[in-house]
Amino acid sequence: MTARRLPAATEARRLLAATAARRLPVALLAVFWAATGSALCHARSITIEEFLARIRVENSADVVVEESIAFRFEGSWNGVHRQIPVIENTRQGFSHRLRLHVESVAGGDGSPLRYESSRQHNSLDLKIFVPGAADAVRTVVIRYRLKNAVRFFDDHDEMYWNVTGDEWPYPILEAKATIGLPGQLDNVRVNAFTGAYGSTGRDASITLDGVAHEADLAAGPAAEAGAIAAADHEVVVRTTRPLGIRQGLTVAVAWNAGVLRKPSAGELLWGWLVDNLATGGLLLVPLVVFGGLFSRWKRFGRDPRPGPVVVAYSPPEGLGPGEVGTLIDNSPDMRDIMAVIVDLAVRGMIRIREQPKAWFSGRTYTFELLRPTSEWTGLSEIDEAVLKGLFGQAGGDRDAQGSVAAVTTQNLEQKFYSHLPGIKTAMLDALVSHGFYTTRPDTVRNSYVTAGVVVATFSVALAAAGPTVAAALGFSTATAIVAVGCGLLSGLIIAAFGLIMPARTPKGAAALDAIRGFEEFLGRVESHRLASLPLTPELFERYLPYAMALKLDSRWAQAFEGICKEPPRWYVGEGHLNGFHSASFSSDMQTMSACAGAAMQSVPRSSDSSGFSGSGGGGGFSGGGSGGGGGSGF
Repeated sequence: MTARRLPAATEARRLLAATAARRLPVALLAVFWAATGSALCHARSITIEEFLARIRVENSADVVVEESIAFRFEGSWNGVHRQIPVIENTRQGFSHRLRLHVESVAGGDGSPLRYESSRQHNSLDLKIFVPGAADAVRTVVIRYRLKNAVRFFDDHDEMYWNVTGDEWPYPILEAKATIGLPGQLDNVRVNAFTGAYGSTGRDASITLDGVAHEADLAAGPAAEAGAIAAADHEVVVRTTRPLGIRQGLTVAVAWNAGVLRKPSAGELLWGWLVDNLATGGLLLVPLVVFGGLFSRWKRFGRDPRPGPVVVAYSPPEGLGPGEVGTLIDNSPDMRDIMAVIVDLAVRGMIRIREQPKAWFSGRTYTFELLRPTSEWTGLSEIDEAVLKGLFGQAGGDRDAQGSVAAVTTQNLEQKFYSHLPGIKTAMLDALVSHGFYTTRPDTVRNSYVTAGVVVATFSVALAAAGPTVAAALGFSTATAIVAVGCGLLSGLIIAAFGLIMPARTPKGAAALDAIRGFEEFLGRVESHRLASLPLTPELFERYLPYAMALKLDSRWAQAFEGICKEPPRWYVGEGHLNGFHSASFSSDMQTMSACAGAAMQSVPRSSDSSGFSGSGGGGGFSGGGSGGGGGSGF
């Protein structure tokens, strides 16, 4: 019996199908590798493989810093930014300026690099062009001199230096600082801090004159140290772990006072003692200023005597959550604005949508406009100001008429802040129109602060004039210095009284009493005394914005646990696996308020402390002291 052969066309189709089946996995794998490979090829990133800082403290108290930074560029880059803070805000509110002079910027081979220098806020920004910064490791060497980086205290001198900076958006795999000190210095102590700004981590090894040391120990015997003279001290600090994004290395080195040259203070102190009688009279000026302002505060700056707190089951009529939060502390803040946003959502003007949390990023939210501007009738000026701030931004999704219909918190970053003054003004103007203040509290506050600044500025101008003005007025140098100090103190007193001088009218005080009663209700709604009040989901949503403004949202939510079965329609979250819980929802709202509020505003940062505990400072931490900053690629 002979086998039957398939027709030629059928056989060909069978062979083609078998071949395709065998090649399909290979083809899919090729497509996968092509897609991922293309994405990887186009990905751009920077890693700081090594940050080496060589620092030399001279007898003149000048400090020379040489930074050698090895960047690994993934993808194509033009260069890097190096930002070094040169203006620091002290705890007293004044500015300390570092006199920094860039001597050179070069590559790892010593060849000069083109760079542009500019001021960015309080930092010196060096825009450094790096040839060949594409899928390669390139080293940038920056050398600069500092005239006033050494800090002088009564019992010790100190260099407190943020070596790497803690504002780099890239990891630093290794950081090392080598610090050369004059050999005449004794009792050398070293502290090192690692981590994000404010951290007190100590993931660093310390070597002093070739001997391993723990932090804050006395110096050992001098040792030879390469380019540093054999009689000099050498401190070597090296990180013992990689530094993450926005983490840095800070070093504080202290030694006994009396060796390095510092601004003369002995003559001024001696003059102070000689002119004690004259200066004693000057010291009365701040006391007189304080007494006069205290008397004025008693007459015009105090609220009428508060009445008894009577529990109120609703807020004062006509007051929204933003006005309630502002009236209670005389100041509109971000919490009050977020309460207004939630109130707009409760009233059906907007919807808040929680976005899925991406890896290595914070939570983001989308605000969706549900009613066009033609339906904004009846809204307060505060509501309109907030809505315009949210949906008047560039970016976001737009409807058919071109109006912004949805905006994310990412769209609001670096943009919404420009609307904050207008929103706060609307809140304060509303309270004045209600008769709760005769003058806006910020106007009262700013008038005193301005007067204080004028007095302080005059004192600073007198100090800048120096001994010439003192001699012309017949004052000694010490008397002139005391006059400057008293002027500054008087200015500070005037400005400080501005913070407590705003006062409510009797009508405003009565409204505050009513808010206190409503606050009592929000905080004690679950008590037996108030148990007869019907608790409904509608009541929960209606007063939730007020609870947020008064910082009682958690307690308010706890009282409705088990009563609210469904999430509000105006908030779309990731869902609740075990059903809706008002307490969990309150936590979600707090997270939303914190994340969205952070995106809508910026936070100032100050630097002024010693790297050692004791006289002259408040203890050290990572990111403290002078220097620091960070940078980025471009």
